[in-house]
Amino acid sequence: QALRTKYGYEPGGYLNNPETVEANRALAKLDWNLNSSNKLSFTYRYNDGERFNTSSSSASTINFYNNGYRFPTTSKTYTGEWRANLKRGSSNRMLLTYADVKDDRGPIGSPFPRVSINDGSGRIIFGPDNSSTINLLTQKNYNFLDIFRFNFGKHGFSVGTDDELNDVYNAFIQNTFGNYTYGSVADFLNDAKPVSYSAGYPLIDNITDETTAAAAKFRTLRLAVFVNDEFRPSENVTLNFALRADKFSFITQPGTDAFTNDVAIPKFSQYYNLQGARSGMKPNIPVSLSPRFGLTFRMPDENITFRFGAGMFTGRIPLVWPGGIYNNNGINQGSFTASSTQNPNALNIIRFRSDPFNQWKAGDVGITLSKGGLNLIASEFKLPKVFRTSAGIDKQLGKGWSTSMEFIFTKNINEVYYTNINILPPNAVSAGPGSRNVYPSPNVIPLTGTGGNPYDNAILLSNATGPKGYSYNFTATLDKRFQRGFSLNANYSYGESVVLHEQTSSVNLSQWQFMESVNGRNFLTRSTSDFSPGHRIVVFASKRFNYLNNALGTTVSLVYTGESGAPISYVYGTGTPVRDVANATTTNDLIYVPTATELQNMTFLSNTTGGVTYTPQQQKDAFESYIQNNKYLSKRRGQFAERNGDRLKFTHIVDLRVAQDFSVKVGSKRVAFQVTYDIFNFTNMLNRDWGRTYFLSNDQLATVSFAGYTSATNLTPQYRFTPTLAQPQSEANISTSTAPSFSPRWISQLGLRLNF
Repeated sequence: QALRTKYGYEPGGYLNNPETVEANRALAKLDWNLNSSNKLSFTYRYNDGERFNTSSSSASTINFYNNGYRFPTTSKTYTGEWRANLKRGSSNRMLLTYADVKDDRGPIGSPFPRVSINDGSGRIIFGPDNSSTINLLTQKNYNFLDIFRFNFGKHGFSVGTDDELNDVYNAFIQNTFGNYTYGSVADFLNDAKPVSYSAGYPLIDNITDETTAAAAKFRTLRLAVFVNDEFRPSENVTLNFALRADKFSFITQPGTDAFTNDVAIPKFSQYYNLQGARSGMKPNIPVSLSPRFGLTFRMPDENITFRFGAGMFTGRIPLVWPGGIYNNNGINQGSFTASSTQNPNALNIIRFRSDPFNQWKAGDVGITLSKGGLNLIASEFKLPKVFRTSAGIDKQLGKGWSTSMEFIFTKNINEVYYTNINILPPNAVSAGPGSRNVYPSPNVIPLTGTGGNPYDNAILLSNATGPKGYSYNFTATLDKRFQRGFSLNANYSYGESVVLHEQTSSVNLSQWQFMESVNGRNFLTRSTSDFSPGHRIVVFASKRFNYLNNALGTTVSLVYTGESGAPISYVYGTGTPVRDVANATTTNDLIYVPTATELQNMTFLSNTTGGVTYTPQQQKDAFESYIQNNKYLSKRRGQFAERNGDRLKFTHIVDLRVAQDFSVKVGSKRVAFQVTYDIFNFTNMLNRDWGRTYFLSNDQLATVSFAGYTSATNLTPQYRFTPTLAQPQSEANISTSTAPSFSPRWISQLGLRLNF
């Protein structure tokens, strides 16, 4: 109510935050047979969609509806294709494609600052999404593909080229409406100083929308050539040999900032290996060679087919990552953060400003030079590349039974890595059990004569060295087709994925700061990926019943899906003992799991939550109970929790489909139509407690809170724990998805199909 009456801002509700997706699509295609050997086709595809992306509230967070964002997207794609059958069995396919894409992400509701309030062990969040106030991407993509195929004896060759030109405009500045964090509700209502504050703004104009000249504008070019040889030495053996070469380059020269090259880089280089990175420099991306080999071997008498393949595969990189050198370059954009570790004195000046277009800038708090975030890239940068091998076997068992098994292994060769080169290395370790790196506070590298630093952050994009990520997956399938309309299929798979960096964000700073770690984001080790699949079981059974001389037929199908829950990490509820991240809302430090003896010797502070005050001993006893009753944590005592070391509950979903077929004679013809009724998560319809699916925001479970160190010189950690967390309850939230494959609630769908 205070937001409405005092500031005239409507935050929206927080109990029902629906996500909506709407799309209008159109496709037109013209096929033109010039003659028996040449065919032309022209295709136009249009897509206009909009999504309202909102965050649901949970037991630990109140998310108001208007803290989400709207994401309209429009794409127009034009394609021209020429297929020619030439002499002696040769052929050529030429494909020209032009795509025009516009993504104009924006806030929901009225302009207002972004605010997060720490409310005991929970949080309250309102105000527009801080990454959606200036966020516009337009991209024009030109692609040319040509494949020429010809035969030579037992060899079938394919040679060609795959070339692409991208023209990009990306206006993106975070926190332009201001981003405040408060320690309590009372602090916000009484206009006390915030715990942290961040703001971003253009430096080369005063435009606060997507037309700002501070946007990144650049072009890239990818050229590729390939050759493939399909060799059939015998009827039952097929060999494939292939080689592809990719060359990627930036055409546009980025702007050069003299301060970065003359002042900052020499200081950064005292602590970090910058790998030749400089302002105004385009990276040299070498040619990437990708050889491949494949084998198919058939044994007709045994009804067995063996499959094997191995090769290197060069991938793409989202252009927004290296594209940071065109806007986060110390020239285009300014930003600053005030927190306990970065510009702490500014917090004594900053108070809440409700006007989103009149936010605190660096000059308002006595910071004379502000260059915002800085993105640099190593002088030589290799595109992501993996080695992948697979082996499979298919076997026909007879009487309608068949089985297959496949194993796939992938190992990263070139991998992206992020380093924050703007912070001093850790200079201490914490005291007591679970000691870890501790960064100085403030932790930024002094660059000016007065010890100042104009950068909010400085992220170096490079290739990882040392151990890299990998994944593997095993799948086994059993299939049976019976007579009289009955069929059965069972599939089991197990997969594991290990990563160094997760790389799920479009912002280089976010890529760095949101990784869970023990000793800080600059000291990452390999961990289980957020997308590690674990176990998955799928069983399909179907039976068709025909009657009335086959004029009617009913098919009943059941699908069971059982799969491992998503990987999760145990992190501190509030606070960062490592202190490498300036943002006070970031809680990505993995917890230390103490033994029973260590726990009793740890320092806990009085904790008041929900109007109840808990003594240190009550918190220790509750935390001990929490650890003992947690299967994963009870096995990690005396160690740090691993990133994604645990998983959510195994889920069980059963879907039901009933299809009714009708055959009606109309004149001399029969018209067939089918009515279908699907019930996704059928068991949930039978019992509301069945068929549950779960999630945790950011795949994290907040447990004990870090309350700071005893003093600046005594790095003994202090903690708080809310005993209600130890009570029997579901630690995860029930999913809010309405997608049929993931919804925890039953969904039904009626369909009609007509054949004539």
